Amino acid sequence: MTRQKQNRVAIQTLCLTLFFTLWLPTNAQPATTVYVSDTNLEANLRSGTSQENRIIGMLRPGTKLTLLGEEDGWAEVTLEDGRTGWILKRYLSERPPWRETAEQLQKENEQLRAQLNKVRTEYKQIMQESAEVQRQLNSQQVDFQSVQRDYDELKKSSTNYLNLKMAYENLQNEARQSKAKLDELEKAYGKLRTSRAIRWFLSGAGVLMLGWIVGSSMARMRRRRSSDYYKL
Repeated sequence: MTRQKQNRVAIQTLCLTLFFTLWLPTNAQPATTVYVSDTNLEANLRSGTSQENRIIGMLRPGTKLTLLGEEDGWAEVTLEDGRTGWILKRYLSERPPWRETAEQLQKENEQLRAQLNKVRTEYKQIMQESAEVQRQLNSQQVDFQSVQRDYDELKKSSTNYLNLKMAYENLQNEARQSKAKLDELEKAYGKLRTSRAIRWFLSGAGVLMLGWIVGSSMARMRRRRSSDYYKL
């Protein structure tokens, strides 16, 4: 029994849910927002659809209302504070009052002005930053050109250095070769000088020997002549 009772309760709950979900939206009318027209000073909110009905309140132009229904030129409305009554339809308007619209436009205009000033400030700041970036770029360009010139000079100097180094090495090689030739010439000159000294020595010795031989021959001849003279 308990389980059957629970099933019946669940079925009833489901039916009520389907009823409120499917039927109520098709019969309910959406609430419409209306405003007290700003062409009047004030409008009376009455308890019924007649001038004889009691006045519930005096509504200022621009008062926001919720329209509930209409009947014989009257409109049933609800105020934001929850009060409900009837007001003549000619005192209502579907658009917001001009004053409220003007105030809204003024607020939007002020917001736009504030945004514009902010955009101008940001634009000015961006332009300053752009000028600073351009200045840095120009400075970097000048530095780059200076570095490029230094690099070219260094490259040229390196080329000249390599050329000078090669010329120096060639001169060193030539100097070594010249020194080797000079050493050879000095050796040859030494040999030549030695041979000349020997020749001079031999020549002198030959002359002395020749003189001695000649002298000896002359002495023998004189002795021979003397002995022949004494023999006579």
